Amino acid sequence: MEEHFIAGIHNYCDRWCERCPFTARCRVFSNEQKLSDEAKDPADPAFWQNIKKSFEDVLEMLNKMMENMGIDPEEEGKMQSPEPDPDISALERTLREKTLRYANAVNDFFQENKPFFERKGQELEAQIENGHPVDVERWQFFQDAVEVIQWYQYFISAKVHRAVTSLEHLGTFDGAQQNDSNGSAKIAVIAIERSLGAWEVVRQHLPEKREEIFELQRQLQHLRSEVERHFPGWVAFHRPAFDDEQGATVRLDFHPN
Repeated sequence: MEEHFIAGIHNYCDRWCERCPFTARCRVFSNEQKLSDEAKDPADPAFWQNIKKSFEDVLEMLNKMMENMGIDPEEEGKMQSPEPDPDISALERTLREKTLRYANAVNDFFQENKPFFERKGQELEAQIENGHPVDVERWQFFQDAVEVIQWYQYFISAKVHRAVTSLEHLGTFDGAQQNDSNGSAKIAVIAIERSLGAWEVVRQHLPEKREEIFELQRQLQHLRSEVERHFPGWVAFHRPAFDDEQGATVRLDFHPN
């Protein structure tokens, strides 16, 4: 019954399960569907109990893998952890600052322009009530674009952070290209590209906000250049399923990769 699951598919996806065509073949999604409402609520003790069990399951799996490789988990645990690479730590701080600056700027944009968006909504309602023609599909596309922007605003930072911190462990992955840094960088670039396209849709709908939106797009372009510079191998990284059936992904691919 386990054969239909795609190994590792959840590691390099965008966690947007409701728009993913592979949920039926994702072990993580399957396990999450089995959780009760209480186990999904951080305010409920059942949530933390489930987190504890998941950690124990992962630890058990890792110990078995190490034993199969002839490594003693107890001896490995006694080994002193190497000092963090100062260059990697400095890069992590720099990119974290830049990615969070963008994420916070997105928050500022929607907060500061809240009255503007409310006014636009009222104008649209008035048009509909007065029987004036309204391009509903166009406005739905605009709403989807906003949803894409807000979905990825912090996701980008999280994946760039993982790409950098994984540089410390490159020696533990097989293949020059198939490593966690490149995989994390790839999904970060994809999120950046989709965000850039989504902002362009918003700009076309709201020409009054052109300069503000351009600044946000400029930040994203800079982030994309930074990720590509530090992780040139991201292009060759192969994501299970997503890079095999690219046309199957159900979401707004404004700039399909």
